[in-house]
Amino acid sequence: MYLLSLGALKLGRFILLLFIVSVAHAQQYPFWTQYRSNLFMMNPAAAGTRGDLDFRMSYRNQWVGFAGAPKTMGASLHAKLYKGKMGVGGYVFQDKIGPYSYLSAALAYAFKIKFDDVHLSIGANGSYNTMGINGASLTYQNSQDEAMINVISTQKAKAFNAAAGIMLYNDRFHIAFSMNNLAGTTFNYDKTTEIVKRGQFKTVPHFCASVGYNWSENKNFIWENNLMAVFVTGAPILVDYYLRLHIKNAFFVGAGVRLGVAVVGQVGYTITDWGQVSYSYDYSTNKLSSYNIGSHEIKLAFFFVKKKDAHGRGLGEFKNQKYQNSFIIQ
Repeated sequence: MYLLSLGALKLGRFILLLFIVSVAHAQQYPFWTQYRSNLFMMNPAAAGTRGDLDFRMSYRNQWVGFAGAPKTMGASLHAKLYKGKMGVGGYVFQDKIGPYSYLSAALAYAFKIKFDDVHLSIGANGSYNTMGINGASLTYQNSQDEAMINVISTQKAKAFNAAAGIMLYNDRFHIAFSMNNLAGTTFNYDKTTEIVKRGQFKTVPHFCASVGYNWSENKNFIWENNLMAVFVTGAPILVDYYLRLHIKNAFFVGAGVRLGVAVVGQVGYTITDWGQVSYSYDYSTNKLSSYNIGSHEIKLAFFFVKKKDAHGRGLGEFKNQKYQNSFIIQ
């Protein structure tokens, strides 16, 4: 790939395009600071694990002040079927980074094995993806580069992909593992019949592991712990931990750290059995801190629970359930 021949560019544009090439080569999935709330987009096994119907929208504006920085928006919908033994859903998200844009739409299915005090969910999804590059916004050194000519003339490529995941959970903890870009498909900008292709972007698998635990001695104050690690070939391992305090199942506040990358703050409010709004802010702690003023992310969630007890709360799903809504509000 000849995109790395950028010696004549200004330093800022060099850093940006180098980042774009790295993302395009590895097809790095977008990462949400509020990943626990967007776990369905990262792990299809999360389908049907919250309420009877769950709809979420998220918007992330990353590295504000850095030209061409990522902007990611997404929406998801999933629900329980067959008395909670299955989950189905879908999502769509768009990731924009300078001249590069990535759009993904997926449908997911999860099968659940129910035990007395824990559920095991196994899920998979299939996705349709498009990758576009706006050639007019690129500055490059070699105008005769066949790879660049193919990319600029085609501008958009399409590919199918898949993901699979597993999740063990109840209202007090979860352990999950998923693999995205499972099919390892290729975005092909070269429409010729030549054996040697120029202008291809091959996806690589993304391995994601997460674990969370809720704790409290007073039901009005629930401490939510979450840890996630993401491994992608050719990229540093991402490790992220955050702690949130839910107050009376309504207001919550939290803080976290993304090792070597950023520190995070978060606030939000939950309307019991109905919806949630939350906001998070990332402050960069790496070398990029000199070039941006942080990242902003906002999430809106709406959920529905069919069955209610005498107090209007969702019925317990687990034998030793402690938190009526914690597996919904996260």
